[in-house]
Amino acid sequence: MNLSPEKVRQHAARLAEADPETILRWACETFAPRIALTSSFSGPGVVLAHMISRLAPETPVLFLDTGFHFAETLAFKDAFVKRFGIRLVELRPALSVEEQASRYGSDLYRRDPDLCCRLRKVEPMMQALEGLDAWITGLRRDQSETRAGIDVLEYHETPSGHPVVKVMPLAHWTRKEVWQYIMDHNIPYHPLLDRGYKSIGCEPCTRPVSADAGERDGRWSGTGKTECGLHTFTKRC
Repeated sequence: MNLSPEKVRQHAARLAEADPETILRWACETFAPRIALTSSFSGPGVVLAHMISRLAPETPVLFLDTGFHFAETLAFKDAFVKRFGIRLVELRPALSVEEQASRYGSDLYRRDPDLCCRLRKVEPMMQALEGLDAWITGLRRDQSETRAGIDVLEYHETPSGHPVVKVMPLAHWTRKEVWQYIMDHNIPYHPLLDRGYKSIGCEPCTRPVSADAGERDGRWSGTGKTECGLHTFTKRC
């Protein structure tokens, strides 16, 4: 990658008020082919995957197959990919669910959710990032306090020292704007979003919430955990 932290900050300032498609187009033109989107195929990820399918369909969409997803997630992901011609790349942990249970005991997600997330999400993503210069993600400032300070572009380093630019085209959008885009473009969305789920991750660690709850209140409920680690293992520079 030939962009310094200062250059990334300059581009972030220039694109701060730009619409998501402008940010995406710039990122894909700048970093292709070493750029990818991660999506769990819930609200924000679906919006970005739809935009990518129109703007830069050769861009890979990475899906972390943890082995613990809802059946609805897997079925929706397959249907969405087929409909929009997404270039899907599925990332899987080194250990199968059965191998993890044998090594660490069953229900690790209850006893040590941070370790479970590290094994099933963070480590596969760390490996994938070594081959990328830019990582597109659907983070938004209004999702949680831990995400309130994100920028549309950020220069990060992985634990190995590998530089990567995080691209967050929806950083300044609200949940309402995400849904407006879905409705305006008649995009299918995850069926569990109609059943009280606001943010959808692995089945054992996700529950439906009340209408007035925060977007991520249904994730790791009662544990004090707010992030899986995907967006905390890199260092912002």
